[in-house]
Amino acid sequence: MGAVYLPSQFGVMFLPLANVQVKPGDKLRITCRYSHIGQSDSQPLYAAIGNEGWAGFDEVLHGSKTINVPEDTAWNYHEEYVDISITTAISAGFYDLYAKIGGTFPKVISQSLLDVVEVLPDTPESEFGEISITNYAKV
Repeated sequence: MGAVYLPSQFGVMFLPLANVQVKPGDKLRITCRYSHIGQSDSQPLYAAIGNEGWAGFDEVLHGSKTINVPEDTAWNYHEEYVDISITTAISAGFYDLYAKIGGTFPKVISQSLLDVVEVLPDTPESEFGEISITNYAKV
């Protein structure tokens, strides 16, 4: 009997559950764990920062990359990451996070993690203003 080839299927994704602080210029690495069964497959891994609302997820920043999944004859877990560059397109505050595998019609979508990304204000590097002599004396 020959090999049975199942179509590629993906299962529930898991995201890290810790809060993180970022500021413009940083990169946020989103590590995802997902399950897979079936033929080897290449799919985009996509993650976004934004706000979960009644009308869906309002994305502000996102990142993606192609992942290559080997053939799995039984459900197996895999882990991959995607980076999101933090730019000034996002303002200071708390944001939600989600990830998905697949394009327009995702194979699997994670639950949204609420208020897990805190974007700090973009503060300038250390600067000095004025200097004046306040005292002088023989020592």
